[in-house]
Amino acid sequence: MISSNSERKRFFIFDGYALLYRAHFALIKNPLVTSYGLHTSALYGFTNQVLKLIDKEKPDYVACAFDSKEKTFRHHMFNDYKAQRPEMPNELQSQLPHLWELLNFLNLPTLKKPGYEADDLIGTLAVEANKNKLDTYIVSGDKDFMQLINEHIFLYSPGTRWKPKVTIYDSKGVEKKWGVKPNKIIDLLGLMGDASDNIPGASGIGEKTAVKLIKEYGSLENALKNAENIKNKRIQNGLQSNQNLTLLSKKLVTIKTDLNLELSVKDLKLKEINKNNSLKKFRELEFFALEKLISNSENDNLELKTKNNFKTVTSKDQLKKLVNHFKNSKKLTFSVEVTSENPFSASIIGF
Repeated sequence: MISSNSERKRFFIFDGYALLYRAHFALIKNPLVTSYGLHTSALYGFTNQVLKLIDKEKPDYVACAFDSKEKTFRHHMFNDYKAQRPEMPNELQSQLPHLWELLNFLNLPTLKKPGYEADDLIGTLAVEANKNKLDTYIVSGDKDFMQLINEHIFLYSPGTRWKPKVTIYDSKGVEKKWGVKPNKIIDLLGLMGDASDNIPGASGIGEKTAVKLIKEYGSLENALKNAENIKNKRIQNGLQSNQNLTLLSKKLVTIKTDLNLELSVKDLKLKEINKNNSLKKFRELEFFALEKLISNSENDNLELKTKNNFKTVTSKDQLKKLVNHFKNSKKLTFSVEVTSENPFSASIIGF
């Protein structure tokens, strides 16, 4: 659990699609597929991460925010916003109806708002939570959220396969990583642009130069005003070439924090899950390993109990006999032994 001196209650909000895509691509080489052909990598990774985090951190309030399918106000400001983003893969799209069911059974509030991104919903709720004396943890790997960070809003960045440990960014953490304070992140991203969202920034201005300009002039606007005084011609030309586009870039990366939402933070208290429906859904999706995360009762797993007669295969002859046995069987179930319960970092060591 996070160590904190704060006596405030805690609100965890999940950046839904970011975590879903993260889980999908983490298992892209060895995807999870049910016996009836449904891809479930994203569902499994997302559900596993959310349930384990809730069990570990025990938040008082919780929510999941998602982008809506409609174009946002940012697309109307800039036609090429996220224009290079590919369509959601079919195998991921087919999992969405099951995701909404899972979130419903797990009693996790889901928020969307046409015309806005999950970032804007999260920003609005984080600011509201701060006003209500809650500490907010935004569960996402998206650097854009660093603009929101203050003494009561944090970025809870999940681990990856290569770096399993969770990173929690506070104001000092943001400054250490990017070289500027959280309230200057929008100036930084406005100057350097963001290829992942197709935000242009100032021509030829990279991260190091952008940090230097912000430290010297205080803001993106002041850097543009002083462009003619900069001796480096490349930087000068970059700032002067299309100032309107650079100013627009800052607007595009700025997260809204004043939306009118159907739910307020007070509506997002952590609730008991619907255990029966959740277990049924887990079994439908063949998420047997996740059942222990929501069940402490022996009665919940009666259906799965069988008399086991284990044998260890240690030679080629034993393996051949096993394969022949499988050939005569109508159904086969196998379990994978791994080095970690974290699907993003685990290695397979046995079957």
